[in-house]
Amino acid sequence: MIREHGPAIAYDLQAIGVDLRDLWRPGSRLTPRWVLMLVGQLTDTSAFAASVKGGPEFRAWSVTNSLLAANANLLHAANTQRAGKKSFKPLIAPPKKQAAKRVLRVADIKARQQKEQM
Repeated sequence: MIREHGPAIAYDLQAIGVDLRDLWRPGSRLTPRWVLMLVGQLTDTSAFAASVKGGPEFRAWSVTNSLLAANANLLHAANTQRAGKKSFKPLIAPPKKQAAKRVLRVADIKARQQKEQM
């Protein structure tokens, strides 16, 4: 998780006064378990939540904002239908989620090669 979303986690934890680098400092009382607990309590508008969704362009797309956008699009569709038009284009479209990165391990490649040889 830190490898993939580390900068966002560090940013969010720094805002609450926790230095993520303390995990690797000798004598620090910060533990991975405590970091996971703190990350689990971050809001849906945090940098970590945006990173998980696909990038910083998702930062403004909280659950509330997504529901408001859906409501605006629904009202626009109803008004368009009432006006007698057949189709409509949504007024507000959330950013598109980026495709997940594919990670291949050496063990997976070896297993696939062994399976092919059989």
